[in-house]
Amino acid sequence: YMLSTCSSWLCAPFIIAMLCIVCFFFFFQAEDGIRDAQESRGLGDVYKRQYQRRVRGTTALNMLSTISFHRGMTATVRAFHASASRSQERRDLHAAWASLAAYDSEALGGMLNKAAEDAKQSLRNVGYELATSFIVDGGPAMSFDGKREVMETDAAYLWVRERDRRAILSFRGSDTQQDLEHVRDPRRVSMYGHELHAGVAEDEFEPLATKMSAADFGGLKELAVTGHSLGGGCATLLAVLMNDPADPLGLGPDRKMVDELYGFGATPVFHDLEKETPNVYGCQTNGCAFRGGIFRALRTVDGVEVQDAAFRLVSENFHYPKTSLVSLRSKSTKPEVRLSSRIKGKVSWRTAIRQTPTDDTLFPLHNPKNYVNWLVATQKKSSPK
Repeated sequence: YMLSTCSSWLCAPFIIAMLCIVCFFFFFQAEDGIRDAQESRGLGDVYKRQYQRRVRGTTALNMLSTISFHRGMTATVRAFHASASRSQERRDLHAAWASLAAYDSEALGGMLNKAAEDAKQSLRNVGYELATSFIVDGGPAMSFDGKREVMETDAAYLWVRERDRRAILSFRGSDTQQDLEHVRDPRRVSMYGHELHAGVAEDEFEPLATKMSAADFGGLKELAVTGHSLGGGCATLLAVLMNDPADPLGLGPDRKMVDELYGFGATPVFHDLEKETPNVYGCQTNGCAFRGGIFRALRTVDGVEVQDAAFRLVSENFHYPKTSLVSLRSKSTKPEVRLSSRIKGKVSWRTAIRQTPTDDTLFPLHNPKNYVNWLVATQKKSSPK
C-alpha cells in the first residue's frame, strides 16, 4: 500500500504536466482555427497563409518546451500574440494609403491634395510617421490638367513605424504633363543591368535613386515599397535593384532588402527582352516572387470588362516583376488574387493581363482614390483563397 501510494505521488506531477500540454495544444489549435476564419488580413499576408500555419504550429510546439518555466512561457505567449496582430493588419491598405499620400504636390492642386492629407492621417493612425522625404526639383512644367504652369517636383517618402521598425517607401505618381510624356515614352534603355522603360528609368527614377543611401534604411526590420501609376513603376524598379546581388544602385552589401512590393495601376518598366524579372533575394523562401502584388482596377463597359488604361503598356512589350496580381472590381466585390508562379522563369498571369482590354479613358479607373476606397470597403470581406 505504501509503495502504491508513493508511486501515485511520483506520477502526479507527470500526469498534471501532460494534462497542461494537452489543454495548451488544443487551446492554440482552436485559436488558430478562429483566426483562419477571420476577415481579410491584408493581401500581403494572404499569400503566405500556408507558410504562416506551419510557423504557428512550430511556435506552439516551441511554447510547450517552456511550459515548466513560467517566465519563459509568458514571454513566448506574448510573442505569439504579437505575431498574430501583425498578420491581421491590412498591409495592402497601408501601402495604398502611402501611395495616395505621395500626391501632395502643388501641381495637382485640389485634385488629390485633400485625399493625400487624409491618407497621411490614416498612416499616422496606425503608427507610421514620415521619416525622410526625397525630393527632386524639375523646373517649370504644366500641371496635370494642363491649365497652369507649376514647379515640377518628383518625390518619394519613407514612412516608419517605430514600435516594430516597419517602413513603407512610397513614390509619387504623375502630377504634371511632363510626367505623362515620360510614361507614354515607348523607348527602352539599358540601365542597371536591365532593359527598361526609358522615360521612367532615366527621367523619373534615377534622379530620386541618387538621393538615397543605405543609411536611409538602416535599422529597419521590414521594408515595403509602393506607388501608384508612375510611382508604382519606380517602386517595382527599386525593389528589383535593391534585392539584386550585383547591387546596381551601389548601396553596399549591408543594405536593407525590400520585403514587400505594392503597385497600384503601376507603369510596367521591364522590357520583354527579359523573360522574367524575379526577386532574387526571395528565391530561397518565396519562389523568386515579391510578397505583395500588382493591383489593377476593372469595370464593365457595354458588357465587356476592361482594366485600368495604365496596363496598356503591358501589351507594348513591358512587364512587371514577379509577384501576385490583385484585381479590384468594386467596393462590393472581394479582391481576386492570381498568385505568381512558384517556378522560376515561368510566367503566370502576364497573358491574362494582355488578353483583357484596357479602358478607353484613363479615368475613372486610374484614380488612386479608387484603390484606397475599394480596399477600405473590402477589408471586412473574406480574403481570397
